[in-house]
Amino acid sequence: MLFWQREVCTSIILRMNTDFSPPKGKSLAVNGIVTALLIAAILFLLISGSMGGQGWLSIVFIGVGLLLLVPLALAIYRIITITTTVYSLSRDTLEVKWGLRRELIPMREIAWVHPVSDFETPLPLGFTLVKGSYYAETNIKGLGKTLFVATAPEQMVLVKLNEAYLVISPEDKLAFTEAYKQLSQLGSLQQIEPESENLRMIWRRVMDDRMAKRLLLGVAISFLVLLLSTAIIVGLLQQVVWVSMETVPSSRLFLLPLIGLFFNILNTLAGLFLYLQERAGKTVVYLILGWSILINVIMTLAMIFMSI
Repeated sequence: MLFWQREVCTSIILRMNTDFSPPKGKSLAVNGIVTALLIAAILFLLISGSMGGQGWLSIVFIGVGLLLLVPLALAIYRIITITTTVYSLSRDTLEVKWGLRRELIPMREIAWVHPVSDFETPLPLGFTLVKGSYYAETNIKGLGKTLFVATAPEQMVLVKLNEAYLVISPEDKLAFTEAYKQLSQLGSLQQIEPESENLRMIWRRVMDDRMAKRLLLGVAISFLVLLLSTAIIVGLLQQVVWVSMETVPSSRLFLLPLIGLFFNILNTLAGLFLYLQERAGKTVVYLILGWSILINVIMTLAMIFMSI
């Protein structure tokens, strides 16, 4: 009976694969507020610009609103990054996933793991525009190359690798360090090579897929048609009939490519994320990209209809 229990416990440990997540509430709240403020500012600028006629002030409002799409995309991606951050421990590897990136670190390349609070010298966190999320690769004096994939300074754990350091922040840092000690003592079951995936590598994988490549090209072409059609109609017409059946300045049509661009970026990021996570078949990715083309076509037809 005792031998059977020991075998069962050993079998459970051999299959042990533990996932840890960072604290996400504060980080998501801060980045969510920033995203909401950016969306409000963009809508205000674009609507104000589109209702102000064809003057230079309207052009400035619309231009600034379009420029704010860049920080909005970054803020949305940061939310996706925080939401998808996970640290997975097994006997063979430590796997870290966040956003469109993934690091697979064999156990043999990990020298030690300690909570940052164990050290007397505080860890330099570097500069970050939004507190509550630390995702960057930097060089720290005394440590060297250090990769941050963390959200909470008080939960940070320092992982010593062969040629670099990794900083993570599991919600239960003591449970993470204890799990690492137990798994490292058991030893690896197989030789795993380190893997690193980033946006460039994922993009190459997508470009190797003929159907995905064609769909992405279709997204780009359909959006350019939408944008050029908008510019031509705004240049030719002073006013158009809006969806509310009222006559408005034609510059308001720039709202349509803005909506198209927003969905194109969102759908492309979703498709790339599914490629990385490998949680859905390629058909789902194709449908997401095809949806972007359909949105651009609908926006173009709607704009043409409003200009007639």
